[in-house]
Amino acid sequence: MRIAGRRTLAAPLPARLLLALYAAMALAAAGFMIAAAVRFATRTTGGDDRPSVAMADVFGIGGLPELSAGRTDAEAATSPVQRNAIVTYYGSPSAPSMGILGQHAPEEVADLLTARAERFRFATGGGLVLPALHLVYAVAQPQASDGLYLQYLDDRTVQQFQDLARRRGFVLILDLQIGHGDPLAEVKKIEPYLLQPDVFVALDPEFALAGGARPGDAIGSIDARDINAVQQYLADLTTAHHLPKKMLVVHQFQEGMISNADAIQRRADVDLVIDMDGYGPADIKQVKYLRYGAAPYAPYGGIKIFLQHDPDPLTERQLLGLNPRPSLFVYQ
Repeated sequence: MRIAGRRTLAAPLPARLLLALYAAMALAAAGFMIAAAVRFATRTTGGDDRPSVAMADVFGIGGLPELSAGRTDAEAATSPVQRNAIVTYYGSPSAPSMGILGQHAPEEVADLLTARAERFRFATGGGLVLPALHLVYAVAQPQASDGLYLQYLDDRTVQQFQDLARRRGFVLILDLQIGHGDPLAEVKKIEPYLLQPDVFVALDPEFALAGGARPGDAIGSIDARDINAVQQYLADLTTAHHLPKKMLVVHQFQEGMISNADAIQRRADVDLVIDMDGYGPADIKQVKYLRYGAAPYAPYGGIKIFLQHDPDPLTERQLLGLNPRPSLFVYQ
């Protein structure tokens, strides 16, 4: 069971290291749980109380009329994060080992995601659920021809998934593993997609490394200033092009993956989600969700479920019962 990390580019971490990490987490779990319970007992699900357009009304029927360009400033403040449980299937067609999107044909992925979203809707008693295709656009590599240690999806593949998302009433999240790149520079590379109202972005600090380290050699990190710079860019983009608010997802399963986290800016014009990204037993994952997904610097929280690596994957009801309730549920 791997608690500290999610995946590697080659072999898993050594067993001794895994056992040490698990033991450390087990010893700390009780303390984290007590502290988290006190800290977050009165916290709501995040975000503000402004009314927003119900996105889930179009779930599964194609098109997202509420997320259209050219809206007024008041309408542009609306985001699907505020009222929906966002359920995503993660992966890349270029790497089947990374997740569901690379293990099934696109239409089959859409069918599986629709079924999962319906289970969430049932568990919420008919609440608002928005499915998303979580596509890894920039995949970390152990070797680099351009110095960035990244392999990018081609435009045709991205367009295929964007078209699929729109046909099925989903949104699209493009995930960037950063490598030796600069987070803001990598986000700017997908600007043509971000100009679409139903496309969002995720950053994966695990593979953000510098110097002689290669992705997979160590757990990477980004700084709060990187996150703030990306938030500013997204806010400027939505203002300039009259787009709805953008969601920015940042994965985290170790404290060091986000340095100076207390300096992260809480903005009204960007929806920042900290996704607790790590696999292991359900009780430890719940503790780590409180540590990261429910952190003071996380306006919204997310949690990733590893269907093949979590020994006892949390059910939809268990996930929705977390307090504060996550806004984002990522399946890998």
